[in-house]
Amino acid sequence: MARVMLKKDKENKIKNFYPNVFKDEIKQIIGTIKTGDIVDVCGEDLTFIGRGYVVENTNALVRILTTKEETIDKKFILNKIKVAYEKRKHLNKETNCTRIFFSEADGIPGLIVDKFDKYLSVQFRNSGVEAFRCEIVNALKKVTKTKGIYERSDVENRTHEGVEQKTGVIYGDIPDRITMEDNGLKYTVDIVDGQKTGFFLDQRDSRKFIRPFLNSNTRFLDVFSSSGGFSVAALAEGCQKVVAIDKNPYVLKLCLENYELNGFENKFEVVEGDAFAMLKTLSDRGEKYDVITLDPPSLIKKKIDIKRGRDFFYKLCVDSFKMMETGGILGVISCAYHMSLEDIIEVTKMAASKNGLCLEVIGINYQPTDHPWVLHIPETLYLKALWVRVIER
Repeated sequence: MARVMLKKDKENKIKNFYPNVFKDEIKQIIGTIKTGDIVDVCGEDLTFIGRGYVVENTNALVRILTTKEETIDKKFILNKIKVAYEKRKHLNKETNCTRIFFSEADGIPGLIVDKFDKYLSVQFRNSGVEAFRCEIVNALKKVTKTKGIYERSDVENRTHEGVEQKTGVIYGDIPDRITMEDNGLKYTVDIVDGQKTGFFLDQRDSRKFIRPFLNSNTRFLDVFSSSGGFSVAALAEGCQKVVAIDKNPYVLKLCLENYELNGFENKFEVVEGDAFAMLKTLSDRGEKYDVITLDPPSLIKKKIDIKRGRDFFYKLCVDSFKMMETGGILGVISCAYHMSLEDIIEVTKMAASKNGLCLEVIGINYQPTDHPWVLHIPETLYLKALWVRVIER
């Protein structure tokens, strides 16, 4: 087994359970390595620190799997998946769809698995973790007793590594539609053509949070709606008007299917178009809403994009506040790791001041427990939701 020797003072991070060894932290590679190889990471004195797999065409050359001198084999993979699966069982009372494996937070960097009823959607987010494809698939079949597994390895990371994106059935059969049950509501899920792995499971807590603030007098605007996670929750509370905006016509089709699946008869509308342009159009038209949710896709992929991301959120918030009166609620949500909660708070406050509004915070949400946040791995906290209400002053 090859060994990767770290430079002086680069050991503590790995000893403290951070999973990435970056190229500029490496002093020497002893032996030859290639993508997917298991290597030992050691200090300058060759003392063992951790063991992980190699991904050659990325800055993070080694992804740590363990800080113990243990064998990385099918038994190791099976145990990681079993432990992760057992941790989620408490959610079965709320939903039949959960993220059952969350990459480095569950101990295998690069592996994402979402369970939709009796079916799985899996992502091998880099070429290194794909070296364990067979062991992972067999472990998933054994632990979950799934009826089918669909691969959604259509992520940018793979393109950056120079490897092809992959999608397709890798075990069993996958139905065209799966019915998700979530806190008393139903959603239709399309694993094959839906966004991400099929549905945004990470918004469960936010969808649950906003419902007590809604009633039959509420006018609700769901911006970047996808297949209607928030607007379905709004309709469930009898909101008098619900509008969903997204530029993807297919997800709006799913949105309508979700309305019908729940038997809603409330007044609702889906609008196809660019959210930035549509918000400006609605605000210029003088429309008013009581609750607006802003849940854009990740606008910030790298740290250098933070200013651009802040500008995007500022513009979204400015146009949203133009449509709000006293008592109005705005949900500002980011799924970008590099966009901090402090960034969200600052741009929301600036946008409110631009409109002469004063805000109180009514809630802050993060991702739910099936997307674990490990304190030693900052990247595992990625989703932040700030909920504010307009108050008189």
